[in-house]
Amino acid sequence: MPITMRRHHRLLRTLLILVGVLVVCSLVSQVTYGRWLRRTADALVLTSPMISYRYPGVYEGSARVGHVAAKVRVTVSATGVAAVELLERPFGNMDLLVDRIVKARGVPVDVVTGATVSSKAVMKAIDDALMKQHP
Repeated sequence: MPITMRRHHRLLRTLLILVGVLVVCSLVSQVTYGRWLRRTADALVLTSPMISYRYPGVYEGSARVGHVAAKVRVTVSATGVAAVELLERPFGNMDLLVDRIVKARGVPVDVVTGATVSSKAVMKAIDDALMKQHP
């Protein structure tokens, strides 16, 4: 086999090994980071009780869970959350979640069970906005 052909095979083999190492590292990091991300999202605590929705106005809030970020503008009426505008939208369709929160007039606790990381970030951002209420 000519020398250039051997070099070509050696280069190809090195590239294949490098790609294999990158794939393995990517899978390991996804598994590790994914578990951490879910645990972090599950540990989010919503601190704004429904009774605190008594100061009508517009409030902004934000939340971040790992790489997932949400920023919202919440309109509060005398009866609770009247509207939610997503200023920074995480991955996924959050419209159903926002509709549910507005319909419930607040962040319903039952929505948290089994929620995705993105929806939990949105709920925490709304919660953050509601905690900024003042007379």
